[in-house]
Amino acid sequence: MAVARLFGLCLLLGLAWAQILPPEGGLYVYSNGTVQALEAVEGGYRLAYRRDGKVFREDRLRFGAEGIYLEGVALPEGFFPFVPPLLLYPKRLVPGAFWSGNARFQEQRVALAVRVEGVEGVRVPAGRFNAYRLRVAFTTERGGADVKLLYLVPGLGVVAFRAGEGLVGLVRFSAP
Repeated sequence: MAVARLFGLCLLLGLAWAQILPPEGGLYVYSNGTVQALEAVEGGYRLAYRRDGKVFREDRLRFGAEGIYLEGVALPEGFFPFVPPLLLYPKRLVPGAFWSGNARFQEQRVALAVRVEGVEGVRVPAGRFNAYRLRVAFTTERGGADVKLLYLVPGLGVVAFRAGEGLVGLVRFSAP
């Protein structure tokens, strides 16, 4: 029993040191019809969100000293930067970790706060995963708020997220 716990702890620590997203990028298909194309670019990634074959949003992510930063969002109306960029994922995840930041975005102050609530098994159409459960809160000074639970597997990315009452799961991932 002690050996199993030690093995589990070693496995968890190994996951914590792993790369957060796949270095070469990939294509994610989710159960709500959203397709995300993660493209590795110099210094980071571009993450395009598509529905019905049309891109409706693109996140620009860059590598920094502490992890992966959200630099800005391209919408049909144009590109909107976060000033300064917001830390989206630290270099390593551990249960209980918390990070936050605030920035100017579209002429208002916004805040992002993330807590790693633990490691949890999650079953989605693409399979079963042990994933870090992250509670992500995004608020704006004008009263907007969005709280999501993300299930993130290091080296793969987000395999599920809770939107309202329902769980949106990964149907398929393919490497480039």
